[in-house]
Amino acid sequence: MFNGRKPFPGKNMSTEQQNRSPGWLVFDIETIPDGDLLAQVKHPGLTDDPGEAIRRSMEDALSRGRGDSSFVPPTFQKVVAACVIRVRRDYSVEKIVCLDAPQFRQQQVVEQFWKGVCSHAMAPLVSFNGRGFDLPVMELAAYDLGLDISAYWPRRERFKGAHLHLDLQDFFSNQGALRFFTGGLNLLAKRIGLPGKQGTTGEDVLGLVQAGRLDRVNGYCMADTLDTYFVFLRSQRMQGYIKEAQEGELRRDTLRQVADMDPAYPGMSDYLAHFDKA
Repeated sequence: MFNGRKPFPGKNMSTEQQNRSPGWLVFDIETIPDGDLLAQVKHPGLTDDPGEAIRRSMEDALSRGRGDSSFVPPTFQKVVAACVIRVRRDYSVEKIVCLDAPQFRQQQVVEQFWKGVCSHAMAPLVSFNGRGFDLPVMELAAYDLGLDISAYWPRRERFKGAHLHLDLQDFFSNQGALRFFTGGLNLLAKRIGLPGKQGTTGEDVLGLVQAGRLDRVNGYCMADTLDTYFVFLRSQRMQGYIKEAQEGELRRDTLRQVADMDPAYPGMSDYLAHFDKA
């Protein structure tokens, strides 16, 4: 199994740059349906009413999924938030950031994401379902903007580039052998005492964006990114790369960093309070 210890040697990177590169980049994004795109492609009669195009597309998704989910396919999603944790080679957290804070502008979020990924070509990515959702959405956003993301390309291949991107869903499903990984990140988080979902879910993001609460969306995204990092640590402990005491200390140090963040993101106090109760 991949543990992230065999990084790709980035093009045109000096030894000094490689040594400064983070050990890993843990990330998560939040999206909403792109009403304008849905109107153009799926509902041509609604080009003046993207909100209605979203509503109808969500209804279509519900009917196709037998009422289980109103989630619109990734190809019709647009990015509204992205959070990244830069992790050192000793697994400690170097930096936690929500991109383009506090404005959270879509184009800037996308540009900053790809600038970070491409400028740290030595750092493997860590995600949950990043191959199946987050990165395809971000790639399409780069396509829309005409961005050069060539430094990222070796990480894109699912098997040849597996050592460049640890997708925790792939890891825990034995590369898809477990066909339906029911419960997702929330399941993995709660199994090891993490907060997981705390009232807000991905289905709430559209309403929060419409209400102008991008700060709250980013707080939710940060919580998911932290859970991803902590699940990553447990995966490394399972493989013998870190011990129980080190995992515990890394968790405590990270929570102290989150508590010291200024300004604090909405939802972070609830996230931290979960550990106080434990």
